[in-house]
Amino acid sequence: MFDEVGTNSDFISWTDMEQSIIQRTFLWLGWITALVFGVGYYVLGLMQSGAIDMSTYMWYYWLSFIGWLWLVVAISFGARKFNYMTLAIMFILFWLLEWFGLAGVFAAYNQASIINAFAGASIMFITMALWGYSTKTDLSKLGNLFLVWLISIIVISLLNVFIFKSSWLEMVISIFWIVLFLWLTAYDLQMLKRWAASWDRRLEIFFWLWLFLNFINIFLFLLSLFGGRD
Repeated sequence: MFDEVGTNSDFISWTDMEQSIIQRTFLWLGWITALVFGVGYYVLGLMQSGAIDMSTYMWYYWLSFIGWLWLVVAISFGARKFNYMTLAIMFILFWLLEWFGLAGVFAAYNQASIINAFAGASIMFITMALWGYSTKTDLSKLGNLFLVWLISIIVISLLNVFIFKSSWLEMVISIFWIVLFLWLTAYDLQMLKRWAASWDRRLEIFFWLWLFLNFINIFLFLLSLFGGRD
């Protein structure tokens, strides 16, 4: 789509192209987030009215989680292999399954906690995104550090689930997860800005996916830390 950038007036300037890509990414990210949360609440209403039985929901939840995980992996590793339409269909399936999963989270917490966590996650996400876009620091050098950080948190989390079973350690782990996803938000924005020079529309879907995952994980871990359960 954006194969070259020239000085001729017939071409979009580098700055205009970069801003257009980022604006479009955040526009779609906003619509996707609004739809996911809106339909999640709708599914919650069906659960509360008895239209969806909780025991049945749990079966569907785990089946949808397997499909959700497969789609995350497929989009992440297939961003340059599949065509745009295939990736778009996969992404639509991804957020259809996300609606279903969030309904169970909404059922566990009171509404005030969900609104507060959403507001807090939004402020933190946007702040780190703006910083990642504007900073002169090369965050790509931190890629290996983020990987080590991710693996370490997963290992500690598993140890806590099966061995330590400590509530305070669980709280610390949640804080580390939030910090990690905030840094990844800044990292992804810088990568989005950098790759705009040789843009491939398929990469839009890749960034929609990972920026959304960053936001939703910040939201979920804030909710686990500060949310009041029903």
